[in-house]
Amino acid sequence: MRANPGGTVGAKEVIGRDELITELWRALKTQSLVLTSERRIGKTTLVKKMTEECQPTAELGSPLCILRDLEGLRTPQEFIDSLYTDIEARLSKTERFQTKFWGLVEKLGGAQIGDLHVPKIGQHWKKLLFALIDDLCSQNPELTIFFWDELPLFIYNVKQTEGEAAAMEVLDVLRSIRQRYPTIRMVFTGSVGLHQVLSGLRKEGYANAPTNDMRTVEVPPLDVHYGATLAELLLDGENLECIESRADCAVRISELAGHVPYYIHWLVARLSSNPARVDTERISASLDALLADPNDPAHFRYYRERIGTYYSKEEEAIALAALDSLSGRTEPLSFTDILNRIRHRIVNAEEETVRNVIHLLGRDHYLNRTKDGKWSFRYEIVRRWWQTERG
Repeated sequence: MRANPGGTVGAKEVIGRDELITELWRALKTQSLVLTSERRIGKTTLVKKMTEECQPTAELGSPLCILRDLEGLRTPQEFIDSLYTDIEARLSKTERFQTKFWGLVEKLGGAQIGDLHVPKIGQHWKKLLFALIDDLCSQNPELTIFFWDELPLFIYNVKQTEGEAAAMEVLDVLRSIRQRYPTIRMVFTGSVGLHQVLSGLRKEGYANAPTNDMRTVEVPPLDVHYGATLAELLLDGENLECIESRADCAVRISELAGHVPYYIHWLVARLSSNPARVDTERISASLDALLADPNDPAHFRYYRERIGTYYSKEEEAIALAALDSLSGRTEPLSFTDILNRIRHRIVNAEEETVRNVIHLLGRDHYLNRTKDGKWSFRYEIVRRWWQTERG
């Protein structure tokens, strides 16, 4: 296996996810899912593997699995277009114009989807969406599982393009579909947490809980064994020799990468640029170079930039002060210690506001809380980058 940071990973090259995937299939028998985790943990790779390996089972029957990346969509119209494209091939060709969807199309005028004409849907998008799902369910009595990657970003795009009300409506309609059609399942995932988008909508008066019928599952980094296994396979694939044992090198790579596949790939890729034999010192030096690289090939700056996008100005200032204070330490700090450190920079920071921001940083996978209530960076590699970047 070759190092391929950020590239497409085939289903057979996914390491250490079989148990989690089995758990997810089991959960999909009864409910839809929200997959949450930090970026680059492997959520997209996970759902791609599930879609590629979607097979009949005793528990699920013969499910229809549809994967779609929603990142580039900005309106309900575009969502309907993509959904029609995804399921059109599953609908009966001979009865297309006898379906509810096309019956509604005939009443509403015309616009283009591929070589077909459908309406400029405007306010009718909900009716068309329900008609399309109704047609799908009437012709496919088995489960249909929509794997929608970057769903939160799509909702955020709708909010930016068409306003908060439209974004709220999309979420409510998707929940209504799950309630109305017992054979429909949805799997939401994305690099932006859905809670971030919902938080912004609630500030505009949104009071609903659009995913309270869904099970939230956190996708963790690989465990120690599988992280080392991936690293060793990549060392083999790059023909890298180790001064210590290959197994020891692999363990060290996985540890420094936080057992995150993306960063494991990056470390081995950096090592492969120099044919010298690998040892612990070279592995650490490669990580330091990756963290300090001004071109930021591993996109660490995302951790800083998204705070400015999804946090209010007040929340952003508090979050940066908290992360700055924690980045220079490897041991956890109590909330009181963090609060005091923040008040060195923001004299009038209110305790409850700080508490809310700290919890938000926990939900956004920046921080982790220990059993005794103290806080630290969740991922050591992110802490080290933050310290390198912001001192």
